[in-house]
Amino acid sequence: MISREKIPNEDQLASAVSSVVAEGPAAGSRAIDIRVWGGIDLRLLPDRGLDIGASWFRGTPLAWISQAGEQGPPPPESLVGEAGWRDAWGGGLLTTCGLSNVGRASEGHGLHGTYTARAAAGVQVERTTSQVTVTAMIADPPFELARRIVTTAGDGLVRIDDRVVNVSRWTAAAPLLYHVNVGAPVWDGDSYLETDAREVVPRDDDAAAGHETWDTAPAPAEGAAELVFEHVGATWARLTSPALRLELTVRSSLPRLWQWVHPAAGTYALAIEPSNCSVLGREHDIATGQMPFLDPGEARSSWVTIAARRPPA
Repeated sequence: MISREKIPNEDQLASAVSSVVAEGPAAGSRAIDIRVWGGIDLRLLPDRGLDIGASWFRGTPLAWISQAGEQGPPPPESLVGEAGWRDAWGGGLLTTCGLSNVGRASEGHGLHGTYTARAAAGVQVERTTSQVTVTAMIADPPFELARRIVTTAGDGLVRIDDRVVNVSRWTAAAPLLYHVNVGAPVWDGDSYLETDAREVVPRDDDAAAGHETWDTAPAPAEGAAELVFEHVGATWARLTSPALRLELTVRSSLPRLWQWVHPAAGTYALAIEPSNCSVLGREHDIATGQMPFLDPGEARSSWVTIAARRPPA
């Protein structure tokens, strides 16, 4: 690292600029733009649960951005089915799904829950010459989540630490999934995906038909269906782009790992999805004994890291 004596101002190596969006679908929403030398730059979205929007590593865009683009938070009550969540989803490097439902709309809870509609409170930004740290609290009843995001200068590493507490008086289903979204140019051409899974299981017939090609970037096709796979036993996933000479590795403390591929022309996305549950909705997970629960006052901690590097030539 560069010695502090050589740095008259921390902005020279790491900066964090808070703003309010002036126009467009996200008008009125808060944003924090973080730049770090030699690391992963982030656009944080405090009004979307302090999730991560656009992101770059040494000038290369990492995040997949949806057709809708960055938006302000939807009303939580609008997220009761499938379409509301999708219509309000701007993509971005990391979207948190939960905290009461993940996957299909189920038992009165919409697709992927209401976390994305929750604003962060008590946002704090700390900056040194080596890293930028952002912390906040997010309430998504019956839970409260404390989040800490760190991006490191001189190293392509982002770490997200979450602590979820059940603040209600009843035991509550507590599914969680981190939707890590990657688009072109990283997911493109000769890019390929690896994991340490002992088995890759398709979610449905569409995924079964594409099971042999889950690990490579597909050709875009008009009207193509999404493909979802579970990487059973996986603790990490690594996306490599030989053309860009770039590796992107996702690790997590959560016990399950899913993959979402959407090859439709005009969408063309990859998501790596660490989770503690399935993507089939709360009714399915409760019925099959797969749903994690938190008792009143009980807390659960989890983390996910996103690491980018350019391997030696």
